Formats: sequence, C-alpha cells, structure tokens
Amino acid sequence: MKHRKVILFAAAALSLTLACNITNVPTGGSTPNVGATPNVGSMPTEVLLPSPTPIPSTPVNLRAGLASLNTYSLVIESNFSGPAQADYSQTHIEIQKSTDLDATSTHYVITQSSESDSEPSMTDSYRYTIGNAKCSGSDEDGWDYTNPPTPQQSEMVELLSEMMDLVPLIDTPTFVGSETMNGIMANHFTFRVSGLGLQSGAEVTANQGDYWLAQDGQYIVKYYLVTETVDTTTQTTLHMDVLIEVTNVNQPVEISFPAGCVQ
Repeated sequence: MKHRKVILFAAAALSLTLACNITNVPTGGSTPNVGATPNVGSMPTEVLLPSPTPIPSTPVNLRAGLASLNTYSLVIESNFSGPAQADYSQTHIEIQKSTDLDATSTHYVITQSSESDSEPSMTDSYRYTIGNAKCSGSDEDGWDYTNPPTPQQSEMVELLSEMMDLVPLIDTPTFVGSETMNGIMANHFTFRVSGLGLQSGAEVTANQGDYWLAQDGQYIVKYYLVTETVDTTTQTTLHMDVLIEVTNVNQPVEISFPAGCVQ
C-alpha cells in the first residue's frame, strides 16, 4: 500500500499537460472599399490589426526556474489518505538555497500509517551541501559527512538532476489575474484534472488546482492541487493534495553544517 501511494504521487507530480491561453482579439477599424478609386495624392488607409495578448501559463522546470534566484525557500508537500481510515502518507520537503554561499539545506519529514501498522512511522532527516561537501542525518540518528566528489562525479550528478527536473500536473488552465504572491508579482491560474473518476467510476468530491507563476521568470511561486474521490459502492474515500511553494526569494539566509558533522 505504501509503495502504491508513493508511485501515485510521483506519477501525478511528474506529469505535465502543456497549455497556453492565447486570446485572439477581433479586428477593429474600417475595411477599405475593394475596387474603389483612391483619391489622388492621398495615402491609402492602413488597417492596424490588434496583436494577440497571450498569458503564458506553462511554468519552466522547477530547478531551472529557481536557478536564477540568489536565495529562496522551497516547500514540496504531499498528503495521501485512504482507502481505509488509518491509511495515510505525508511527505514534507523544505529546501533552503543560497547561491552566494554555494549552500543548500534540505529537511525531509515522511510520515506513514496503515491498518496493518500498530503505530505510524516517521522519518525526520536533514541534508546539507556546502560547496562540494555534503552531510546528512539527524541529531537522533547521527550524521554522515561525505568528502567532496570528484569533478567526474559532480558532472554526472548535475546531468541526472537536469533529467529529473520537476514540472507538476497542469490541465487546461484558466487565467484569473495578476496578483502578488509571497512578495512576487505573479499570474494566477486555476485548473481541474480532466477525466478524474471516469476510469474508476468513483464520484469526484474535490478537484481543484491553483497555481501562481512569477511574471519575471515563469517559475512556480505557489501550486496547490486537491483531489478526492468516493467509491459509491464501498463508500471508501481516496484523498490527495499537493503543495509547492517558494518563499523568501532573495532574502538573507544562513546555512551551515550542524555540530555533528565532522569535517
């Protein structure tokens, strides 16, 4: 059950439907009278066609979009529950990044429970990268310091990270308006996941997505999707919500190895 939940979330998070709202503005003004003789010495009337006003709705890949920022905090969170009342899985990842310090800290919290478990399980750990050096673990379980990788290893890790860059599911978005989100001027879009419940026959009780794209950079500032279906025969409910949020853009941040990381 736990593996299935992880697969379902990964499939939803890595899917992408390219969409772009382009509004064609009707042509205004007068149309020249075909066949009429123009007045001598006059200039022909120029018909100006209004330009389309597209609102870009497709985000750039998450990693690529944030690469231009000096500092930021990024939260990626997923919650999945059902079909049994005790079945629950939550993944919370919080990343702080400073380009100036060449440093990144990542905090992972993963909680899972099911009917077959006597009590929920939780993983709480950190990963720090400063320059090429890395340290991971926790005060409770201990820390593991890793010597800087070779240039060859770094090259392969960089290639893999580019291949696995994330773009969340977006399905035929609708432009809401220009808004300030987390201190960033952004375009707000809404969408619904098309076809939800068609294959299973389940009743859809929640299906709403909202996201905000930075007007400068087209990266995701905030993304939230909530879906829920109910089996009308068994009355079992499956619920999933996903949050992606970027805050503290270009704000001062301190990242350093914990005391337990021996260099």
